[in-house]
Amino acid sequence: MNHAKNTSIKPAAWKVSLATMVAAGTVFTQTACVGGPATPKASASECPVHVNEDSATLRIAYLGSPLQDLYVYDQGYLDACLPNVDVQWARYPTGQDIVQGFAAQSVDVGGLGSTPAAKALSSPLDLDVLVPRVNTIVGSTEALVAKNAKSIKDLKGKKIAVPFSSTSHYSLLKALEDAGLDPSRDVTITNISPDKLPAAWSSADIEAAYVWDPTLQTLKEHGGHVVLTSEDVAKLGAPTFNVTMVSRPWAETHAGVLDTWLKLQDYVTTKAADADPGYVEAVSIQSGMKVEDGQRQVTGQEYIPGNRQPEELKSLGHALYDTADFLSQQSEVSGAHEEKKYVDATTQWPFYRDTFGKKSADQKSDDKR
Repeated sequence: MNHAKNTSIKPAAWKVSLATMVAAGTVFTQTACVGGPATPKASASECPVHVNEDSATLRIAYLGSPLQDLYVYDQGYLDACLPNVDVQWARYPTGQDIVQGFAAQSVDVGGLGSTPAAKALSSPLDLDVLVPRVNTIVGSTEALVAKNAKSIKDLKGKKIAVPFSSTSHYSLLKALEDAGLDPSRDVTITNISPDKLPAAWSSADIEAAYVWDPTLQTLKEHGGHVVLTSEDVAKLGAPTFNVTMVSRPWAETHAGVLDTWLKLQDYVTTKAADADPGYVEAVSIQSGMKVEDGQRQVTGQEYIPGNRQPEELKSLGHALYDTADFLSQQSEVSGAHEEKKYVDATTQWPFYRDTFGKKSADQKSDDKR
């Protein structure tokens, strides 16, 4: 797949050039890849962290939801903080598509859900990747919406649309199981990606869908009402996460570049957690949402700051194992590995352990006194 590059063009010029190429149909030959962010930014901001002069190529895959990576893009932070890095952005419709990008060795860093990350680490894929950051714990920004059903039990015998191998898919399966419904017998589950769901929603065939914003908001505006959210499913013991996944070989070659990316994520997370108006507006516009809808998306999940990362990454490792084990039972993966493999994938990158690990341990020691 050919990506637009931003090494020789300033951010705003690059984005305009990209939009022109997309309109002309001359770029993005891989169908799973949608393209780069659509809205240009007038100029790059000053780097809010230490400027890294390393040289590298950084291929970033992201989803269309208004999350931290969109703000990094919108503000031009990578141009300011990594001036010698050839940064290439590509938007994908689902996390599973991003996983396929990693499998094809066309992605270095990606933001995706915990379910596709668990599949990437499991058989048969067994990708050589790390998960060095928990970006958010998913809440009300992913939900099961229905046209007529009032409860999940009302969906027996109905068709439910969901992007397969996503956090929404995992949450749907867990919710059905909790309601005593067999996903393979009591309902029909059909695989539809978020970009195609709004058109499919008009079909009388489909009664419900489990998906995330901005598609979720579109379905709600066209007759869908919320049956349950991923926050509800988390209370059943099945939380889901948005995470950063990286190619291990790339990370080991460009450790400083990855650490700069993580520092920027931490900086932006403080704005997201505070629902900073400038942050909300920027990520809403970049994701194609109304600002008021973006506000609900931003406040509908829990953001994990840097000082909580060491603890949350350990918890994530266990959650990835639980997810893989459940998916194995559902024949979604051919087998889960030992739990240690998933915990190692989330804890081996030293950035947060070195930066906050000792502080967290000291704080716990103080709390016991």
